[in-house]
Amino acid sequence: MSPAFGGDSSSKSVINALQILEEVATMGPGVTAVELSRHLGLSKSATYRLVNLLAQEEYLVRTPDLGGFALGARIDRMLGAAAGPPVSDQLRTALDEVRSGLRFGVHLFGCHRAGTSRARLSLMDIDPDYPLSDPGRLLHDLTASAAGRLMTAIGSGHPAAAPTHASQIGSFIPNFGCVSVPVWGADSTLVAALTIAAPAKHIENPETLVRLLADPARRVAEIMAPGEE
Repeated sequence: MSPAFGGDSSSKSVINALQILEEVATMGPGVTAVELSRHLGLSKSATYRLVNLLAQEEYLVRTPDLGGFALGARIDRMLGAAAGPPVSDQLRTALDEVRSGLRFGVHLFGCHRAGTSRARLSLMDIDPDYPLSDPGRLLHDLTASAAGRLMTAIGSGHPAAAPTHASQIGSFIPNFGCVSVPVWGADSTLVAALTIAAPAKHIENPETLVRLLADPARRVAEIMAPGEE
């Protein structure tokens, strides 16, 4: 991809910034500024200036090891806005209470048409302190995320026969993963997945995290039930 673009310097900077975002989305989380500079044909100084600006404005975020970059919270919000309406104040309050008691990221993903060829996830409420590293892949590859794996495993099944959780390690960030538990609707269909993102050592034996999510998942289900505010 070439950074060449006609027009003034500010226009070129805008195009270069957009190209950086596209390249991060394509290459995945952990891509470094040096790699971006090489792939896009930009000078290192221009690349560092743009990635720092994009990170400052939350379009990019540094990966946990601080070695590279991933798509940031503002990209998450853009995708979330396209995926569905914002959650209610009551649901947001309940999720914030869960987050305040944990040192890990807590996300809520909507589960739609589970068990069909049109099954998909949506971003209902993403923890602002732990932005997703690759929301585009999470939404479009159900095999990559814990929420997608949970929805696939449950399909159109009943809660009594469903798995209690699903997990992934390293799909998005090395030595980092997540655990998802189901949120059931009033008609016993899967409506959402409540997810904790944490270092791999916590995901390898997820029973503690699953227990921590059990009561919040039931509370989320109550709030999301028809007639609840």
